[in-house]
Amino acid sequence: MDTPIFTPLSVVSRYLSRQFLGVFLPLLVSFVLLYIIIDTFDRMHIFLRHDATVGEAARYMLFKIPLMLTQITPPAVVISTLVSLGMISRHNEIVALRTGGISLVQTMVPIMVCAIAISSASLVWNETVVPYCSQMFQFVNNVEIRKRGMRGIFREREIWYHGAQGFYSIDYVDRPSQTVHGLLIYRVADVADGFHLRSVIDVPSAEWRQDHWILAKTTVEHILDEKELRSRPVPPDTLLLPESIDDFLEVQREPEELSYTLLSAHIASLRAKGIDASHYLVDLYLKLSLPFASAVLAFVAIPIAGRLQRHPSIAAAVGIGGAVGFAYWVILGLATSLGQTGTLPPLLAAWAANGIYSLLGVALYLYSE
Repeated sequence: MDTPIFTPLSVVSRYLSRQFLGVFLPLLVSFVLLYIIIDTFDRMHIFLRHDATVGEAARYMLFKIPLMLTQITPPAVVISTLVSLGMISRHNEIVALRTGGISLVQTMVPIMVCAIAISSASLVWNETVVPYCSQMFQFVNNVEIRKRGMRGIFREREIWYHGAQGFYSIDYVDRPSQTVHGLLIYRVADVADGFHLRSVIDVPSAEWRQDHWILAKTTVEHILDEKELRSRPVPPDTLLLPESIDDFLEVQREPEELSYTLLSAHIASLRAKGIDASHYLVDLYLKLSLPFASAVLAFVAIPIAGRLQRHPSIAAAVGIGGAVGFAYWVILGLATSLGQTGTLPPLLAAWAANGIYSLLGVALYLYSE
């Protein structure tokens, strides 16, 4: 009969947790340093081309670290699980636990508690720290390094852009279809006492084709005085936008720059205006599914480690962990692509990798026991 020794304060639970965290924390730091080195060399030509200072490059990397952590935490968890249990197995401690009546399920409890805690912390981290830091490293990249000037001003769900025609308010820039949705152009006159609004141009959508814009039916509101407005349609070939689609894509807010709450509100706002926001739904659900990748990968790694009990090497554990993590990202990438093209429902696409790996983990546990 199994001995119920795995209470939160039991000696074995604390020992297994300490072994896991003793590998995970140094490995996470090593991954961050490796990521920084690779990304620095990858962007070196940009830093040199724009004469970026050391301080600007350092600020860019500093603000990018939170996003790095969200990306490297799941592979760090799976490798740490395999390595820590592999180190225990090399001293026959796993065999001793099983001989003492400790099942694989009981062995997994302290490591799974750590993995779930890491996933929960990742969820909070992604909702608080990552959006702000993502905005900041984009600002450093575009304004401080590339010297493009701050043409885009962001509110919670809106983009304001200072363009050649005036001040632009943009709802959404769809990269795949090269289309700008919900474009309002505020034309102003520079007078002695400040700016006066002369007209507002409403462009429901503008599609970029090769080197010109295809505009949906456009209207202009002329402001004659404080009490009189005059509205008229604008022929598609008479309104010229000097900007290209790349100018608007530069100021488009990426999903990682928005929290789940703000992205959800942004989707609701786009839908209320009749704009298809299905492309954003996958990103919205990924904000909930991705943090739990760490727990799911640990769930799969533990029974794999249980089958490597006879003097497993650290290299083998790292290799297997890398393969397990790589396969997860391949499945996630494929499902995400299918979700963004409408082949899979967004919710299923976002959770497909977690679901498949959870079923795999259950099968491995049943086979191991």
